[in-house]
Amino acid sequence: MTSFSQIVFEPGGVALSVFALLTLFGQIYAVIAAFSQKRSIILRLTMVLQFVLGLCWFCLLLDGSFTVDYFDRRRAYLGLTRLIFDAPWTAVAVIELLFAAILCISFMILRRYRRSHLSNGAIKETVDMLPVGICFANEDGTVVLKNLLADSICRELTGGALTDLDRFWAQIEAAGEKQNQVSIVVLPSGKAVMFQRCDIEVESEQFIQLIACDISEQYRMTAELRDKNQKLLDIQQRMKAFGEMSQRLAMTEEILHARVSIHDEMGHLLLSGKYCLDRPETADRDNLLRLERYTHLLLMNEGEEPDDALPSGIDGAFAAAREMGVKVDLSGNLPQSRAERDILSRAILECAANTAKHGGGDRLSVELTDDSGGLTIMLSGNGTPPDAPITEAGGLSMLRRTVETVSGTMNVRCDPNVTVELRIPKK
Repeated sequence: MTSFSQIVFEPGGVALSVFALLTLFGQIYAVIAAFSQKRSIILRLTMVLQFVLGLCWFCLLLDGSFTVDYFDRRRAYLGLTRLIFDAPWTAVAVIELLFAAILCISFMILRRYRRSHLSNGAIKETVDMLPVGICFANEDGTVVLKNLLADSICRELTGGALTDLDRFWAQIEAAGEKQNQVSIVVLPSGKAVMFQRCDIEVESEQFIQLIACDISEQYRMTAELRDKNQKLLDIQQRMKAFGEMSQRLAMTEEILHARVSIHDEMGHLLLSGKYCLDRPETADRDNLLRLERYTHLLLMNEGEEPDDALPSGIDGAFAAAREMGVKVDLSGNLPQSRAERDILSRAILECAANTAKHGGGDRLSVELTDDSGGLTIMLSGNGTPPDAPITEAGGLSMLRRTVETVSGTMNVRCDPNVTVELRIPKK
């Protein structure tokens, strides 16, 4: 049978040598994989032994090529090498197939282990894909595992890579806001991050775990809620102040109303009495007595009006003007609003009293003009024009305040008769 030395440089012999080289490369990979996966000692020794035998076999084949002597010179070779090259080439092929079969079995064992166990690279890739930043460090702060998000947060906050967890945590406490067991830091980019640190134990070893979560949306909503709560507190304080002010305004309005009523009724009584004394033949004494009785009750602060009191509103203003000897000439449509009717009746009563008292007149002209902007009331009395500028006091001053409470305006002029112009805007 043909020996291996006879075909060493033939295509078959070269193929066997190349096959031995490829098998050697596979054995080197198997050794590296066994150590990187931290397999058992027995499997590691098996892989190393396989690699050593494969390396020796390849070296024997490489050195044995010198057994072919083309120059007929005597050379000394190892007996094992001579034995291999003198053996049939089929025996060499069987040995290489045996190495290849053992290598295939090793690959199957490594592949089965890789499918059922996570490698360091797979763990690192999985940690990098987490949506939160995570970092593990020894008790002295040396980082042993971190993902890309935690490192990017550290670079944005400190300007450097995450290598020392204690130094990074000191930066977090200096720039963050402590809330319960966590710290919240607003990064320069505007993103809010919540950091939580705790101690864990893995296989009887102590580690420090740091987790960083992006809470920008929750932080924004919390800030908005805090601002709204502050606004609500401000509104509550203003409402409290407004309530106190409303009480004072109500008291002031009641006092003003009482003063106006007393002023009007006293003026009405005095002017009616004067008119009765001046013209006893036309005066209604019974009505004057009823008016005097009502005024006395008003001064004594009685809560109820007598049954025979004068009519109120516009009809009461007309009746009071007649008793003071003043005839009211009204032109235009009466207003429908209660506030406007109250102001009109008070203006008629006050201007009629001023016409009879200061000008000695007996007629009051009232002109009403209603347009889209509001109601205009023009009141003008006859009699002797005043010889000095008109000074608002008493009734006119109270009338102005009443008009201004509904955002109206009041203008008093003398051209030559005294004219009071009231402008009440639409509500």
